[in-house]
Amino acid sequence: MNNHPQYQPQYQPQKSANEYFDSSQMHNTDAECQNQYVNENYIPSHMHNNNAQSPVKQSQEGQTQSSDFNPDYAPGGRYYSIKVHASKAAVEFKADITRKGVITIRIEAASGANKSYDWKNKISIQLTQLGLIEFLCAFLFIKESIELKHYGAKNDKSLKVQYQEGKLFVQVSQKGKKLCGVPIPINEAVRIGQFALDSYLKNFDNISAEFAVQNFNRAASLGL
Repeated sequence: MNNHPQYQPQYQPQKSANEYFDSSQMHNTDAECQNQYVNENYIPSHMHNNNAQSPVKQSQEGQTQSSDFNPDYAPGGRYYSIKVHASKAAVEFKADITRKGVITIRIEAASGANKSYDWKNKISIQLTQLGLIEFLCAFLFIKESIELKHYGAKNDKSLKVQYQEGKLFVQVSQKGKKLCGVPIPINEAVRIGQFALDSYLKNFDNISAEFAVQNFNRAASLGL
């Protein structure tokens, strides 16, 4: 893992954490989650009408037409997320920020079938900074498995990630709700790991991706 190419995070020290995400910290609608803000005006990314918010451009003939590109939904944008669907559940990974200003990610999962999922009763987990490190160890393929417990105001939420041949299997659970299990192909896991690493690095001014990954590998070798 020490041969990672040099990574230059886009974090700009002169900006505060809130300027990066504006309302991305408002992703969760679960009022009992700890360490988070709630914004009644926030619309979850899967409910946005991308076409309606798309910028307008001029065609060669001078006629106005809408563009499919919206930077808010592109990598690094405030509504960017990665969603993976399976036969009985779906899981989404979003940029987020804690009440203390730590830039992290949120995992949201919903059960369902036939590409129809119950997002109104989703399970939402906002990773702590230590939890984000564990998550990165799984999605950067440093550890074969991780388990995070005692999330949420009632300490009743958990996340498991386990390597299986050709995929990472993610389980998101909460007491009283149906367990959500989603297999994530390796190529998607790579994208998710890079997305999470980018969020982690925005908390530090002068740490490269290579240095961070070296530290994760060293800590894992010590059994931490």
